[in-house]
Amino acid sequence: MKRLLVSVAIVLLAAIWSAAFGYLSLTIQDWNEAISLLCIGSITVIGLVYWIRVFYQNRKLLSRYRHLHGAVSALAPNIESVTFNNEGKVIWSTHPNAYPNQLEFVRKLFNRAADPADAEKLKEMIDQKQRGELLFHSGGNGLGMDQRWYLFTLCPFEKSSFVTILRDVTLHFDSYYQLRHQFEQLQLFVDQAPFGIFYISKQGTILGVNQTLCQWLEMPREEIIGRLASDLIKDAESSRGMVRVFNKFGPAFKALLFKPEDDTQTKNRPSILCRLDNVAGLSAPEIIQDSTYLDAAIAAVMVNQYGDITSCNPAFSTMLGELTPRGRFSDLVATSQRSEVEQHLKKAFDQRLLTSPFEVRFDGDRLQTTAYPSRPFSKGGAAEVMLQFIDISEQKRLQDQFIQSQKMQAVGQLAGGIAHDFNNLLTAMIGYCDLLLQRYLPNDPSYNDVIQIKQNANRAANLVRQLLAFSRQQTLQPKVVNITDNLGEISTLLRRLIGAGIELKMIHARDLWFVKADVGQLEQVIINLVVNARDAMKSGGTLTLRTANVTFPKQMRYGHDVIPKGDYIAIEVIDTGTGIAPEHMEYIFEPFFSTKEVGEGTGLGLSTVYGIVKQTGGFVQVESILGKGTTFKILLPRYTGPIEIESTKAEHNIQDLTGRGRVLLVEDEDAVRMFSARALREKGYTVLEANNGEAALAMVVRGEEFDILITDVVMPKMDGPTLNKRIRDIYPTAKTIFISGYTEDTFRKNLDDDADIHFLPKPYTLKDLASKVKEVLAVE
Repeated sequence: MKRLLVSVAIVLLAAIWSAAFGYLSLTIQDWNEAISLLCIGSITVIGLVYWIRVFYQNRKLLSRYRHLHGAVSALAPNIESVTFNNEGKVIWSTHPNAYPNQLEFVRKLFNRAADPADAEKLKEMIDQKQRGELLFHSGGNGLGMDQRWYLFTLCPFEKSSFVTILRDVTLHFDSYYQLRHQFEQLQLFVDQAPFGIFYISKQGTILGVNQTLCQWLEMPREEIIGRLASDLIKDAESSRGMVRVFNKFGPAFKALLFKPEDDTQTKNRPSILCRLDNVAGLSAPEIIQDSTYLDAAIAAVMVNQYGDITSCNPAFSTMLGELTPRGRFSDLVATSQRSEVEQHLKKAFDQRLLTSPFEVRFDGDRLQTTAYPSRPFSKGGAAEVMLQFIDISEQKRLQDQFIQSQKMQAVGQLAGGIAHDFNNLLTAMIGYCDLLLQRYLPNDPSYNDVIQIKQNANRAANLVRQLLAFSRQQTLQPKVVNITDNLGEISTLLRRLIGAGIELKMIHARDLWFVKADVGQLEQVIINLVVNARDAMKSGGTLTLRTANVTFPKQMRYGHDVIPKGDYIAIEVIDTGTGIAPEHMEYIFEPFFSTKEVGEGTGLGLSTVYGIVKQTGGFVQVESILGKGTTFKILLPRYTGPIEIESTKAEHNIQDLTGRGRVLLVEDEDAVRMFSARALREKGYTVLEANNGEAALAMVVRGEEFDILITDVVMPKMDGPTLNKRIRDIYPTAKTIFISGYTEDTFRKNLDDDADIHFLPKPYTLKDLASKVKEVLAVE
């Protein structure tokens, strides 16, 4: 349209000028006037031609500028680029409203750098306008996941101006740092092993050693690597046997050598040395007579080919807690492992087979060791082998603890993920029920049907909240409370829950310490434990709730948990019911595990207890005897800070839910987005919809205006907090409401303390959504 108006104006001016020129030509009276008129006409034609040429050149430049601007806008979500002149002013940027000047740009850039050294290097590059690149990392994204990596580039040009480019390159580093972390963990494990390890090439050159062997040889790793193995080891009687380790700079000692089973392999071969200090010059049968064998810190025992113990050193007796173990060696081994150990001993006496170290469990699995067998030798009769033992009980305990924690974490992540997806479904179900209820009167038969659907959806939402409690992803509102007062307030409710056939006793400690916990969640813990106790006492019994102050002067271990030393408040729930079978104890806190009949429970009660207590910083202990009853003990850390009186603010009950304004709604779940958009439009709002963060950011970059941003937290490619940050770079004062099936705690701690950021948990109702939007828009 604009081009058409310009063309019409040019034609009109040309017509007017032609008419004027023609009229003047008809009134010419002498040659001087003709010449003047001809000159004017020539100058006009030349000027017009030049103007048309410049006009079309500008049109080409404008077209190129538009294409360049479009390309830059497409790169803006992934690359930030800013150009500064010699006075530090921004002359061009992919994010025009984000950086008003160089000072603000430097401030925001420094905030991203987690390492102060990187921040100092960035400052030096910008101050000196130094061409170069710098890779640095930030503290993490909005969901508290791994840190982000950025590549900063600075390119100076004429008159002290310069261009900066900032790219997010995290994707290229994730796999590298994962591999590096795993390698460091493995290296630490190998270095701290209680035996020496060295790797040799096919040519016999030492390629690597662990720290233990370096300490034995009293040589740094750099001096050992590159030597021939024969420079350090001699007198090897076989691939597994007694060897002498020596070097001219350090001590000599004897050791048991364990080489790889396949000596023909072409790869680097690890070998293991188990040290037997200062037994130089002794033959294998003489070892048991030597003081080194008797005084060695490593437990050792001699076993003959019939499986009988012929001798042992004091370290072995101390390890087992017996003065002088006698009889068959297998009798000392845990019953479930005896046949396996006997097979290993048979292999140890077979000269044709190579016996690897094997695990041996003593004292009913309490003591776990790794046995290292020597080669068999004859001592004037029956052949014997020497077994040396490394106590790995602590290692096994830590391994089991790690496996259990990984298992619970995996189940928790699964539960949290299920809860997130269910919350999306329930949001749509409850929301559309609200929309349907607006169409019916209470006396309509369909009204009651919709009410039933909504009530069952709300029941499902309660189950989801229990899953979030187990996965420790629910939002807590901790307050300083006195447990005695809290139990007194719910005592009447507890008596109604257990019924008349069960006696309730409540024993409170004097001067009970304060704890900081979520009152509602703590009551949920007590109620769940009381309900379980009631169900375990079908024929009646006694239920006791007891509180006490507990102090642990040192760290205490309970099951897979290590309880730090300190002061705790203990809450015990004791019943006289049927008890818990030992084979079930390991699984009682797992979601959906239940020993009750079908239909009598969800299997989420104890998992909810576990999640709430753990999120509060406490511990759960369980003791149970079949037929006698069960005791659950909750340990919560003592609160020692100032006692603050919590002021209770009356909740705002907004009656009029209508409003005005433009809402940018970003939600990747179609059903949730469609319900939310429809609900807001019915209340008078103008809604701009986007199904992902990139689409929403593109709308904002194009110039779409809005009064409030409503965005899901977890979305593919670009999550809600990242989208909010990008939009804040363009509109710093934008108001934001995060919606999520997860909880506010999972991302709020990584956001700035900003009053313009709010949270609405899923599932939410039409009233919840409209009230929240109106409340946030009303805040100045």
